[in-house]
Amino acid sequence: MKAHVLSGSPAQTGRLRMRTLFFASMSLLLLFSVVYVRHLCIKTGYEISSLSDNMERSEISYLSLLDKKSQEYDTENLYKKARELGLSLPDVRRTFYVK
Repeated sequence: MKAHVLSGSPAQTGRLRMRTLFFASMSLLLLFSVVYVRHLCIKTGYEISSLSDNMERSEISYLSLLDKKSQEYDTENLYKKARELGLSLPDVRRTFYVK
């Protein structure tokens, strides 16, 4: 078995070392950039999830307020509250004209 020995000038071995160092540094830079971009994607995903949870909670509270509003504006409910407060109710069979 023969061993292969590189025989070259010092300039060529220096150039080879520079190329190896360049490719190694580029590989590390690529690796760190991929990890950093992945970290940013995960962080953005958590922010989107948090915003969607807040939107769902807001929608639920909005729907409950709409239901409460419709119950309060219901004519039968208004007459019931007026009777509880002792107010005189208008006659439904008469028409009132206000100037």
